[in-house]
Amino acid sequence: MRWDEQARTAVETALNEADVLGLRIGPSAQWCELLLHVLALPETGPIDPDARRILRLNAPARVRVLLRKSLPDGGFGPVLPLVDLAAVEEFFAGLTWSGQMYGWRFLDEPSLTEDWPAEPSLTVHCGPGTGPRELYWFNECGRADGAYCIEGTVTFEDLTVLRADGTPVPIEEFTADGRRYWQALNSRDERLSDAAQRVAQTGTPGWRPYARVSADRG
Repeated sequence: MRWDEQARTAVETALNEADVLGLRIGPSAQWCELLLHVLALPETGPIDPDARRILRLNAPARVRVLLRKSLPDGGFGPVLPLVDLAAVEEFFAGLTWSGQMYGWRFLDEPSLTEDWPAEPSLTVHCGPGTGPRELYWFNECGRADGAYCIEGTVTFEDLTVLRADGTPVPIEEFTADGRRYWQALNSRDERLSDAAQRVAQTGTPGWRPYARVSADRG
């Protein structure tokens, strides 16, 4: 895709309040994928009833994951080690509730990891170099034994978007649907009324059984 400030902002808008529910690396580390639920409003019709999207980060160079327990005072506990990406999947699979990313800024912003310890929970080197782009993601979530924050970064060359069944989503459509959602929310568009969203999302599929797109999000 074309990378400039406008394109970066468009992608970040589409990612705001997305749920990150999985992380996986493809064969020979050709790509790294984040499994997301996003807020998407098509040009016509109601809110998209299947909010699952795959954010494919092509030619990743480095994947980092940081897992810590959330403390009552708003801080975090010590780094919890993760042996490999299978352990990351095991953590996601064991969640009982999940939060959304927020903050509007997720790309090429080093300050988002300024509070990280020197060594995160897991670092996977996928290729040479560091990659010209970096995506930051996080999920404030919980398990039966308490609340956690899992977060990470991926350095990469370019990105593409797919639906859950692997159907490609043009990046222009992905960003337009995200922008349209926030515009509709701010203008109190009737398509985003509680009743309309509940009807649209009846039986909404999710990446995880504990995580469905809520009818009152936003």
